[in-house]
Amino acid sequence: MNSLRLIWPLLLAAAPPALAQTSAAPPAYDSAFAGYRTYQEPQPASWKATLDQLRKAPGHMGHMGHAGHDMSAAKQPDAPKVDDPHAGHDMSSMKKSPEPAKAKSDPHHGHHHKE
Repeated sequence: MNSLRLIWPLLLAAAPPALAQTSAAPPAYDSAFAGYRTYQEPQPASWKATLDQLRKAPGHMGHMGHAGHDMSAAKQPDAPKVDDPHAGHDMSSMKKSPEPAKAKSDPHHGHHHKE
């Protein structure tokens, strides 16, 4: 412990001036709650005004349509005939699936029972 008291002044004398004279300002304190605002209950809207606003809005049941979008230029798909649900589906390039394995007549085939 005494040796540390003797070495300390030597270390300070050999240290660069910036280390010998440390007068750093303490770091600035920024609170995490600096911009905090307490919760305030929102003001309820008039149900009559809200209903009138919804009556004027386009769409139905919350679907507000495509405001500002003209969808008339979009290509309409060719609708398949109602009586054939597979109309419009070309299945000629599909590979045939293999036949499912035939069930064995013996339900215990492959099972080994100890008696």
